Amino acid sequence: MATLKIDEAEYEIDDLSESVKVKVARMQEIQAQISNLNMQANELQTVFQAYVNTIKEELQPAGELVD
Repeated sequence: MATLKIDEAEYEIDDLSESVKVKVARMQEIQAQISNLNMQANELQTVFQAYVNTIKEELQPAGELVD
């Protein structure tokens, strides 16, 4: 059975009221959205850094190494 843990107390989700079950389901949806947004932020940071690296390469005179 699935459980919900809050402040060291565990609750069986099947035993909770419908109101609480709805809130738990919404919390799960929100957590999934947060995870998705974190993944998107990481991807965007990678793309951003790729642009920085490309600009640095293009600004270097031919033959010089970029640190």
